Amino acid sequence: MQTILNSDQEELLKRTRDTLGRLRDVLADLKAPFEDRDALAESIRQLDELFLLVVAGEFNAGKSSFINALLGTPLLAEGVTPTTSQIYLLKFGPESKQKPIEKGVWEQTAPVELLRSINIVDTPGTNAILREHETLTTEFIPRSDLVLFVSSADRPFTESERQFLDKIRQWGKKIVIVINKIDILTDDAEVNQILDFVRQAARDLLGNVPAIFAISSKRAQRAKAGDPRLWSSSGLEPLETFIRDTLDDNGRFRLKLLNPLGVGHKLVKKQLDLTDDDLESLRRDTTLLEDVDRQMSLYHNDMQRNFESRISEINNLLFDMEMRGRNFFDEYMRLFRMPDLMRKEHIRQRFEQDVV
Repeated sequence: MQTILNSDQEELLKRTRDTLGRLRDVLADLKAPFEDRDALAESIRQLDELFLLVVAGEFNAGKSSFINALLGTPLLAEGVTPTTSQIYLLKFGPESKQKPIEKGVWEQTAPVELLRSINIVDTPGTNAILREHETLTTEFIPRSDLVLFVSSADRPFTESERQFLDKIRQWGKKIVIVINKIDILTDDAEVNQILDFVRQAARDLLGNVPAIFAISSKRAQRAKAGDPRLWSSSGLEPLETFIRDTLDDNGRFRLKLLNPLGVGHKLVKKQLDLTDDDLESLRRDTTLLEDVDRQMSLYHNDMQRNFESRISEINNLLFDMEMRGRNFFDEYMRLFRMPDLMRKEHIRQRFEQDVV
């Protein structure tokens, strides 16, 4: 982490890195999916980088205009169509310039004071026309330390936003919800009505109510550009105060550690769920085999009893035949029956009749 840490923080950072390193080795041994191991490795690597704040939301929610208002300069293109087709990583630099750093990701530098302590990511809309935009966004979320989710006041908390927020929740990310474009609403009553709706929807989805701010990035930009009358009604000041208080040195350090720990927790839970599924499958197979073994044992016992009964019958038949044979020979071996012994065919017929 590019900040000065005290000895306790250094030790905690070391233990966190060691723990996550062991988890990475375990995932490799378990042959976990590459994208899971890569997400964990990336989160470990980013422990040594600046705090990463990701701005996400649907296309036309005003993400780029919000970032411009936050930075106080028109750094990013704005429009009513999906103008952000790439992910932009905003960093501090002596001049404003762009360069590609990986597929689908551009680095934008600017001499803005806020960017000295944090990096900001502008993402394509979660409902953008090009599906690869959404893929880029969802793959970048695991890298974030804090997610600012921007929703539009004219369609707050849509179904696609719910689905995307649920993915963010599964990664264990801290979420702040920003309702943009409140300038299109008629009065504060409408603003409060939307805030109440979003609070309830967030509670139902996330299990808690994150920090929620209602702003007008349009008014904020105009206020910072020279019309201070619009500053109060822009709603940006409370959000800037929240960011400043939350992302002080201790806050950034805490969230920086929570990022990889959240990723690790998600991956551990995923492996435990898979293990539970395997154990349940083994239990079903074991039950089936035990049932088959029980049926085989019953069949064997039935066969054994039937076999013993048949053997007994055969023994009785053989014994009876033996007795009849003895009687037959006793009868024909008498001297007065000797003439009959010379009649072979007669003897054979009598033997079959009397003995067999």
